[in-house]
Amino acid sequence: MRRALRRDRWLIAISLTALIGIVFTVVTDYRTRTAPAVETVKVAVHSPLPKEWTLQFAGDTMVSDGAQPLLDQYGYDAPFSQVAPLLRGDVVIANAEAPISEQTVPANPGKSYSYNSTPLVAGALQRAGVDVLGLGNNHAMDMRVSGLRDTQEFAQQVGIDTFGAGGTIAEAEKPLLLTSPIGTVGIVALGEDFGDANSASEDQPGTVVLSPEAVQRGIDLARAGGADWVIAYVHWGDNYTDTLPPQRYWAQMMVDAGYDLIVGTGPHIAAPIEFVDGVPVVYSLGNFVFGAPGRFKSFGKEGIGLLLSVTLSTTAPTQLAVRCILTNNKKTGYVPQACGPEDTARIMPSISPRLRVDGTTARMSCVCLPPVKRE
Repeated sequence: MRRALRRDRWLIAISLTALIGIVFTVVTDYRTRTAPAVETVKVAVHSPLPKEWTLQFAGDTMVSDGAQPLLDQYGYDAPFSQVAPLLRGDVVIANAEAPISEQTVPANPGKSYSYNSTPLVAGALQRAGVDVLGLGNNHAMDMRVSGLRDTQEFAQQVGIDTFGAGGTIAEAEKPLLLTSPIGTVGIVALGEDFGDANSASEDQPGTVVLSPEAVQRGIDLARAGGADWVIAYVHWGDNYTDTLPPQRYWAQMMVDAGYDLIVGTGPHIAAPIEFVDGVPVVYSLGNFVFGAPGRFKSFGKEGIGLLLSVTLSTTAPTQLAVRCILTNNKKTGYVPQACGPEDTARIMPSISPRLRVDGTTARMSCVCLPPVKRE
């Protein structure tokens, strides 16, 4: 009787072990098949300093239109000549407000402003120091999906990465991952609803439209891809208009979702940097090199753009540095200029009272993007 009982217990134990093994195998196989690796745009950061590196953002960029006579006479490097020396980040990101394509027929002939830049612009951007182009804006689809594909291809040919728009929503929502020895920054491109023809879906090209689901999915994808910090890169607001309540609504939602920094483009003017629950929100960088004549005077605005640098370190708090540039083309002749000390001292207090001005650069420390603790 005792032998039979021991035998039955032994058989039960073997059966349970086998069952657990089968369940583990099925679950593992299910997870493997249903949870593929997250697709990202991955860029390796190369910094001369082992314990820190700098990410730099430039504003709205479009090299054509009213600037074309300058470009034809002096070449495509000309409009960058005064601001290229200011691009000192280990990674520099600019917002591409025009396709780079040989296409000439706009997707929507009735649209007020449709832009396009010759493929020569890609080389000029690369020589100026731009490493990545954000495409999540209202001009990404100006030259149809073929113009978007051209932009991606011509940029890639000169070593510039792109993110923020794609042939499907899955491609458009790929986060940009900047990998470094001290941590990985994920950047999520989001934008307002620019119309059905510009909104990416499962079977349509375009950009990622702001929604509570898109905000959450963006940070989830970046984290799943390995991001230690996540930055929202948002195209929003109205042209030549101060920050609007909907922008603050979305900023709060992004902060609540866990984003570490929010950087905005779109209005063509610089906007104040605000802090939402300790998270810096740069509502608008304004223009970088932008070839349209501009309407600053008619809106009562000054043509000012910002270059934002974010220095990450293992030994110090994150440092934000801001440079301003003069972007009113009616005054600069389509060659934006760096602000001098007087303009910097005048402008920076309106950008943020926390900024400490030193010559032509304004800086502040930030508790955002804290050093990564490795176990």
